[in-house]
Amino acid sequence: MNKDSVVGTFVIIIGFCLVCSVLVSSAVVALEPFKAAAVANDRQVSILRVAGVETQGTVAQTYAAHIEAQLLDLETGDILADRQSEADGYNFASNAANPELSVAIPAEEDIAGIRRHSTLMPIYLAKDDEGKVTRVILPFYGAALWSTAYGYVAIAPDGNTIDAVTFYQHGETPGLGGEIDNPRWQALWVGKKIENENGELAFTIVKNADHTGPGKDYEVDALSGATLTTNGIRHAAQYWLGSVYKPFLDKLRKGEILQ
Repeated sequence: MNKDSVVGTFVIIIGFCLVCSVLVSSAVVALEPFKAAAVANDRQVSILRVAGVETQGTVAQTYAAHIEAQLLDLETGDILADRQSEADGYNFASNAANPELSVAIPAEEDIAGIRRHSTLMPIYLAKDDEGKVTRVILPFYGAALWSTAYGYVAIAPDGNTIDAVTFYQHGETPGLGGEIDNPRWQALWVGKKIENENGELAFTIVKNADHTGPGKDYEVDALSGATLTTNGIRHAAQYWLGSVYKPFLDKLRKGEILQ
């Protein structure tokens, strides 16, 4: 074959493209374990942060010593102890798109703007050095302004007090809605109650939050200049804490979970 011919040139180009394709595909496969490890590490860092656990040694070692992952049945509020091995890294976001593994949310109830959610969720029990549960960490998410915001909220063993919050994935504007990552704003959540003494959802995020009156135990100041993002986070928190996780939190409050 004449390498200078059009056909020869075409064959060489095709061959080069095939070689490149094989190399790229091989690289993707080879890097997949490293990508999965990085995702797991980021998840563990976020959970340890909201658990209030300081890393000692490696992240993986600290996580293994202080965090117990469990799988929660959202309908019953029961922990599925026989499926604990599935809990760590359970992909609830992916499962939400699978009709067999999720439930559709009626439009009038979908204040978080997520349409569906998984029927099961991973939760995380943070433990001290003696093995006593100090916080229960719940994933939650909802539509913000530019993205779906994903976070973890840590609940005290009483089942009604917020101990910490963090957000690990979103696409909000830095300096505006992106301030949901600001530790000073997240600190405003600490100590707030989810329900009032009548068992009604009372936690909220509002402008000019009450700091001295009857709302002081329930209200968090909204972010300045980020009304729509704040609304999205408020709706997400209220939906998950006041509806989705309510069967579980009710049992936690009654002392039926941590015994």
